[in-house]
Order: sequence, then C-alpha cells, then structure tokens
Amino acid sequence: MKINDFLFNRISIPDLGKSLDAYSMRQKAISNNIANVNTPGYKAERVSFEKAYKKAVNRNGISAEKTNAKHIKIGTRKLENVRPEMKFRDDRVNDSGINNVDIDFEMSQMAENNLRYQISADLLKRRFRLLQSSIKGR
Repeated sequence: MKINDFLFNRISIPDLGKSLDAYSMRQKAISNNIANVNTPGYKAERVSFEKAYKKAVNRNGISAEKTNAKHIKIGTRKLENVRPEMKFRDDRVNDSGINNVDIDFEMSQMAENNLRYQISADLLKRRFRLLQSSIKGR
C-alpha cells in the first residue's frame, strides 16, 4: 500500500486535521517555489509529512507506556507529536546561479496537493456532519 493510500484510509478527525496542516504547509512551499522560479541560487522547499505520519499511526509495532521519566521510550510516536516539516532540496543548486525549481513539476505538485486538500476537507466536513447528527439523534 502506498503512503498516500494509507492516508486516505485514515479518516478520523485528528488524522484529517493533521493532513490538512501538511497540505496547507505544502501549498505555501509550492507557491514559494513557483514565485522564485527565476531567483538565482534559490533552493526549492519541500514538506515532509507522510512517512512520519505512517510511522506514528502504525499499530503493528510494539508499544509501551512510559511510567517514569527515566524509562526508555518504546513503540511508535503518537499522532499529536507528528508535524509537517519544511526542508530544502539541495540538488542542482550551484554558484552559477542555477536553482532547482522545475516549474512543470511544481505545477503538477500544486494540482495534486489541491486535490488532496479538498478531499481531506470534504471528509472532515462529513465526519463533523455525522457527529452532529449523532448528537441530535437523527
């Protein structure tokens, strides 16, 4: 199963909130990259999230509760500790002023990211509607 498929199989409210945070940050990074396509020496920004997210929610591993501050942490990270991270791509940037922004790649990434954001937002809206109808008893 691909990492992105894994994300869309997890549709709880915290999971969707985390994905919206990541997609929002990714949109800003892609926009910065597009805005700096002609800036000499600019390093393209990337957002890292999916691998850390998958590791945090993977329940196949060993997990244990830490009962003392001196205990060694065992198991996967909790979802609340996973945050999207901004990174820079270092490839193809040199002193001659060439940057590593590929406008075609950035535009395709923007389209994909927009779709993922919209799907996550729609799923989150549905989850809140289900919660609301459960509360109202309808």
